Amino acid sequence: MERRSQYNKNTTLPVPLPPPWSPQEVSRPGSSPHERDYSGHGAFLLKKTEISVETSRAEPFSDDRSSDRASTCSTAREEKGGRGILARFGNRLGDEQSSIHSSVLRSSEDLTSDPLPFGTTVSIQAAQPVKAHEQKLHGMKGLEQAASMKRWLGEGKPAEAWGKLAKDPELWDDKGDTLVYFGYQRPQPSFRIKASFLEDTKSEILIAKLQEGFQRSVKLPTSRNAMSSVRGEMKNLSLTRDLPTVFENGHARNDHPVRREIHFPAPDNASRIDILRHHITTRNLFAFLFDRPLIGLTYYQALTDLHERLMLYMPPGVDCTQLLIRYLTNNRLHNVSNDPAAAAGLLAWSENQAVRWLEGWREAFVHCVGMYHDLRVLPDMRDISQVSRALLDRSQLELQARIETCESRLSAFRFDDIWSTPASQSSTLSRRSFDHFQHFLQQYYEKSYKGWPPRAAYGGNNNWLTRELVQRLQTDFGSLYNYYVDRSRSWDATAEMRIRENMDANRQDEGTTNTLTKLFLYVDKKNKWPHMPCPCPLLPASAADLFEGKPSKQSIFSTKAKTMEKRTVHACAEASNSLLVGPESSANGLVEAFLRFEKTDLVSEANPREVRQGRWVLLYGILQVLATVSVDTPGLWFTGNTRYFLNSRLKGSPPWRLEAGQVLEGADPTLSHCWTVPRTWKPGN
Repeated sequence: MERRSQYNKNTTLPVPLPPPWSPQEVSRPGSSPHERDYSGHGAFLLKKTEISVETSRAEPFSDDRSSDRASTCSTAREEKGGRGILARFGNRLGDEQSSIHSSVLRSSEDLTSDPLPFGTTVSIQAAQPVKAHEQKLHGMKGLEQAASMKRWLGEGKPAEAWGKLAKDPELWDDKGDTLVYFGYQRPQPSFRIKASFLEDTKSEILIAKLQEGFQRSVKLPTSRNAMSSVRGEMKNLSLTRDLPTVFENGHARNDHPVRREIHFPAPDNASRIDILRHHITTRNLFAFLFDRPLIGLTYYQALTDLHERLMLYMPPGVDCTQLLIRYLTNNRLHNVSNDPAAAAGLLAWSENQAVRWLEGWREAFVHCVGMYHDLRVLPDMRDISQVSRALLDRSQLELQARIETCESRLSAFRFDDIWSTPASQSSTLSRRSFDHFQHFLQQYYEKSYKGWPPRAAYGGNNNWLTRELVQRLQTDFGSLYNYYVDRSRSWDATAEMRIRENMDANRQDEGTTNTLTKLFLYVDKKNKWPHMPCPCPLLPASAADLFEGKPSKQSIFSTKAKTMEKRTVHACAEASNSLLVGPESSANGLVEAFLRFEKTDLVSEANPREVRQGRWVLLYGILQVLATVSVDTPGLWFTGNTRYFLNSRLKGSPPWRLEAGQVLEGADPTLSHCWTVPRTWKPGN
């Protein structure tokens, strides 16, 4: 135009637009805490904005409409708003700007050094970064959908798929005064919290972010008219996003206004997966502060990244390991039962040099051994150290050998090898009662399970003997043991020494009790079983004792054989703890079936003592075998609702050196029923 004077200037700055809320936003003096000053955006907006200023000293402002580069200000209010925007955006640049930014500063200072004369046309054409912004958001969303994020609820519940990283309802408090963004390019906040929780952490980094977010807080007018005025000016100039509507009918719509916005951007030049891990860890940091469930790609990744973030954010001197352990235990996130991936993650994290959590390692290790056939095919197995993997392999092989030994014994209750020992000296009647009792058990469990042994029910090892079935058998045979054990006779070192001396001298022991004790001593040594504290049964009266004294009156229809049977049944019933045991033993299905069996099996034989002895030998062998697989590893937190075994041996573990007094005890047969129940007996009973 020919009429352009020395005030005519055109400036085009093709520089990328920065984040919408930059650190250069400041609060003006005297503003309320939630008011935002947009002057800090000037340097960034001018980078990607074309500004054309046209003026004529002779003609009025409203007559100059010749510019085709942008719309002109057509009202006095728009003219005033345009001058204010130029005055505010033209003189606030960061110290880190380049030389091209300095030229912008000089041109903008020229515009604002002198008052703009009337008739000045201000044309502002802002860049549109929408396309690039959408690409980044789309990439992040695609990554969230592609990555298999999980959410761990604790309490032994299985991990569930999770995809609410953009806005987490568990971390959104409508009464919160702080919005949390993952990055500056996020259009919507992900969390809404109360700043007081962050202040309580005493973390310098989090408190600094709160202070920075307080300085960037939005300035909201106190009247509806003023609010509409600012909306119109900013919308016409296209320099800001829509402001939130917080006033309706002259009254505030939200009783809990937002006063801060804090951001947790990912590091520069980070890969897609690292960006996702950064945002997951940011979310887990707030889940840690508010006792919410964890999320992550793997359990090990979630724990490790959160631990590192805590070490970075927490004040010096704070034990971040104990903080995280307390968080896991309070929310029962250390319950990894029935979840092999979570068990592997907890095991790998617990053995880290910065952690060394002994109880957590034991819990995870035992569950990993029990679920080994599912665990070995998972990629989470690679997170575990080589030493711990070797320990897992060894423990699993040892456990599998014990299970298979039990299966071979219990499939048909095969304990005939007991009678092959030199100390057996068994009578034909004892062996017959042993065989009859063996046949009775086979029929009883075939009827209970519609076939014995039952089909394999769990895992890829094809074992039919499960932890649940072992517990059932332990309850059945433990109840039968309680019903017939002789509580007055216990195993002691003196008795063992005397028996060994007699055996070395080839002397015969007198009495059935000594015969049984000698037999069990051989059997325990051969099979490496521990001695049972009370290994002897209550024995009924002998045949001679049954007919001592004056014979009872007999009817003309009775015979001597029938009288003998009645007395034998009565003697066997008296030789029991029926008056001492509780209903949990007397009402047991196996006990009730055995009582019926005992009244009909071999009752006409001459010596009921030998009959009881033969049955007890089989019961003793079954209880010893069950003790090898029925006892869980001591110190476990969670043992319920698991179908796999939890009695792995812990010899040589953990993989690091323990401090003085620290001991990991493995599963021990002496913690089984027959070793623990005598402690519950009252003296004299």
